[in-house]
Amino acid sequence: MAGLPMETLIVDPVPMRQTLSLATGITIFLPTASPLCGGMALRVYPDERPQLLVPNPLGTGVMVAGVEGQDSLGFTLTSFDRVLIRQIASFKTLTPQDVRERFLDTAVKGFAGRETQKLARIATNGRTVRRAAIHRKVSELLTGIPVHPDLSAYLENIFFHLGFAPECIRAGRGAFALNERTPPRLAIIRNALRGLAPSLNSLEGNALTTSAVIMVATEALRRIEALYGAHAGLLNDPARLAHFNVSYEGAIREIATLDGWVRFALMLEEIPRAPCAVHMLADLASLAQILSHSNHASAARSPLASVSRPSIASWPHEVDRGLYIEERNERLLHMSLLYDIKEN
Repeated sequence: MAGLPMETLIVDPVPMRQTLSLATGITIFLPTASPLCGGMALRVYPDERPQLLVPNPLGTGVMVAGVEGQDSLGFTLTSFDRVLIRQIASFKTLTPQDVRERFLDTAVKGFAGRETQKLARIATNGRTVRRAAIHRKVSELLTGIPVHPDLSAYLENIFFHLGFAPECIRAGRGAFALNERTPPRLAIIRNALRGLAPSLNSLEGNALTTSAVIMVATEALRRIEALYGAHAGLLNDPARLAHFNVSYEGAIREIATLDGWVRFALMLEEIPRAPCAVHMLADLASLAQILSHSNHASAARSPLASVSRPSIASWPHEVDRGLYIEERNERLLHMSLLYDIKEN
């Protein structure tokens, strides 16, 4: 008698090295500290040097540079960013988990200041314990179920990367994992979805730019929320896992930009203290464009592709723009570390 059909779980958490066979490359968010108005990402290809993606400081679109071209980006990188990029560029293959680990390692060494160092140490100390706890829970969950050879490591990685609490990784605990012990990053993603349109409309900027940012961000945030829901759903009926054939191509792009969309969500909370509404809207648009960037030939043109930077003349003269952005990015770094700490 024919066996049950194999389902394919097309979601990848901390991608296995095979994931990087994607010919079009993967955009991985970089948690930088430099006075950069939007954000920075790496475009990673198999067997090729990665490329840096940053908002074009001179006009519209995204500027692409080799990792060696750090001095031609239009702004000065902090020591933290230089060390982080140098470490990441040394990897033969690279995953989002590698980036998060190198980020914590660089912060622990003090390159981003004492406060960041202190938070990174707390975050790092709890990760080993949580990883071991998740490993035990996944092993218990799969006991007696004939699964794909790679599934145990896959589930361990994704539950760890998404911030699931170890005690939630039990049969029938899917709803508890999402709603009673909501992963911290999922909580901020949900908050962003609820407040996205009101927050951006409060800036009273260009209506077309506002609509484009809302559209792009909403689609991305919903995909991330669905990613959490799909994996929590697996806990409700573990027997289904016997029929899953793990694929390493599904939601790699969502995983690779997860921390970037968390930064976007945190930037929404910065709106009330923004010195200039039009520049804040442009910063959010720039970050959304970096995170949604694609160089695939068949990809639709991004609705953010034609969004340009506002004139520096519109920035209030009494506020040092570079200092404000640097201090804001430092706050965002601290907040991202607090999410690592909360997950532990």
